[in-house]
Amino acid sequence: VFNCGVIIDDDGLYKMLFRAAWTEDQSMSDCGLALSIEGTKWYVLDKPVLKCGMNDHCTRGIEDPRIVKWIDGWKYIFTTACSPAGCRVGIWRTKNFFEYEWIGIPFNQEDKNASIFPEPIGAWAYLLHRKAPHIWISRTKDLTLRSGWQDSQILVEKDEFYRSPNTENLPAKIGIAGPPVKTPKGWLVIIHAIHDQGENMFNRVYSLGFMVLNLNNPVKVEYIYPSPILWPTEKYEIIGAVPVVCFSNAVVDPGGDSLYIYWGGADTVICGGRLMKKDLPMCY
Repeated sequence: VFNCGVIIDDDGLYKMLFRAAWTEDQSMSDCGLALSIEGTKWYVLDKPVLKCGMNDHCTRGIEDPRIVKWIDGWKYIFTTACSPAGCRVGIWRTKNFFEYEWIGIPFNQEDKNASIFPEPIGAWAYLLHRKAPHIWISRTKDLTLRSGWQDSQILVEKDEFYRSPNTENLPAKIGIAGPPVKTPKGWLVIIHAIHDQGENMFNRVYSLGFMVLNLNNPVKVEYIYPSPILWPTEKYEIIGAVPVVCFSNAVVDPGGDSLYIYWGGADTVICGGRLMKKDLPMCY
């Protein structure tokens, strides 16, 4: 199990949707559900809630859920939906985390690592997504999120992020981590960066960094942190199904002096930690 989305729900409980791969090569995934009172100790349900094959877009898996509570009261789930046609951004919504409604795919093309901002900006819903190798932004005036995605553009290019501290290589690809977090000074967006350190995928390192976007105009990048905030160093991040990976889908603000961040270690385990607000003067 790995790569989870997390939200604090209306009932005060932390709700986690996690990716559970059930083939040795990680090629087939469902999404399971876990519940927590404080966000650190979890009760895991024993059956998946989003299942591979629920529609023709996800016959080869549902991956990497990100959760956003939207203005209509529904929780929207942004997944990577895999089928013989490739991987697409697949959107679902739920009210109770047991029953899900399919919303659709915003773009019928290879695309993943997506989330909306948790509120409209002006009259628009904005979507961050990754058409390799850069992070893109699109928007729609259809606040049901079902249609009308337009004005797609590259938000930030991979070479604008940090070099590998080991090799000085620039990233091969970048993508968002969890949904944007609204702060007093801008939208905090945690990102993942992939650095090549050899000739095959097992020599790629996945790490985390961040950027800050303008509150009123999210197409404007205000700040990019110049180095990683999390690089795989622990055994559970280095050894696993896919080695040397820290990959996050979730950042939660419980309202105190820190943010909770959750990440997958080596595509095998789920990890959690705190990001102190005092260490983010560009946001707080």
